[in-house]
Parts: sequence; C-alpha cells; structure tokens
Amino acid sequence: MCSKISARNKRFTKRIASGNNPLFLVLLREMDMRKFGLVLICFGGLLAGSCQSSGGSGGAGAGTKEFSSSVKPASIALTSYRDSYPVFSVADTAYDFGTIKEGDKVSYDFRFKNTGSRPLIITGASSTCGCTIPSFPKEAVPPGSEGKLKVVFNSAGKSGRQVKPVFITANTMPSRFNLKITCNVIPSK
Repeated sequence: MCSKISARNKRFTKRIASGNNPLFLVLLREMDMRKFGLVLICFGGLLAGSCQSSGGSGGAGAGTKEFSSSVKPASIALTSYRDSYPVFSVADTAYDFGTIKEGDKVSYDFRFKNTGSRPLIITGASSTCGCTIPSFPKEAVPPGSEGKLKVVFNSAGKSGRQVKPVFITANTMPSRFNLKITCNVIPSK
C-alpha cells in the first residue's frame, strides 16, 4: 500500500512540475470522486458563509426604527440591494383578527415603508380565494415614505381556523413576497 501511494505522489508531482496542466485539472484527475465531492462541499460552505457575513449592518429591517409599532420592522426585500432597488419594510408580516363570527367582514391596514433608494411601485396584490381582497397604492412610494396596504376578509361561508396569504408583486428584489392574515371563525347559529 505504501508503495502504491508513493508511486501516485511521484506521478502527481511529475504532472504538476511539467507545467502543461493547470493545478485544478491535475487535482481533478488524481483525486477520487469522494474526496473531490468533500472538497467541493467544503468550498461551497466557505463561499456561502462569506456571502452571509457580508450582508451589511443591522440585518432585516435596518434603519426602519421610525415605525411606532411594538414589533420590530422586517424588510421583505433583500436589504443587500438597498442601493439599487426599493425595499418594502413592514412592521408586521402577519395579522391575527382573533375570533370573529361567520359573515363578518374585517379589515387590516399593513403599514409599510420604502427603505430603499428607488421609488417603490406595487404592481399587484392577490390572495388564494375571493374572500380576501387586498388593495394597494397605485402611485409610486418615494424612498423614505410610508404607505398602507389594506386587506379585507369576508368570513361568509367560512368556519374554523382561517389562514390566508396575500401575495404582493413589486419592483423589489425579490419581486414577489407574502403577507398573511389569520382568524378563527365561529359558525353562525
């Protein structure tokens, strides 16, 4: 076994010393696939770790302390694109109406702020069924300005726990993100 390793090392050293092959190709040919896979995974982990640590200061919602909510604001869009895109920062990404009666119509205004450097344009808002109707500002929201996205839920024909997503499309990065409303509907007698 020792002579087999020694012969392999000599062959490897000879290929590198010849200068004809790039080091990467020599390593690829000489390394068995399990070792190569392990090296590739380690390299990928290092690369992913370095990308996460360079995200800037403050994390999600950095610079949005102006909200007068007890909940820390969250940036829906990626904050690393703050200089190139609008950033949709919202005080609450979900709202619970609590317990309501069947047939009640309830609404909630999601307050948001554009913490990016470009005007925020919301191009669409929808839900999974007709019982949840979102309405959004049609005009652009300038950087630093706030806006409201109103969501109306009609509980007619519903009972039990209800969880309804609201899908938002805007000129942010990523361009689609979700908000959520929940409630418990008690059937009418």
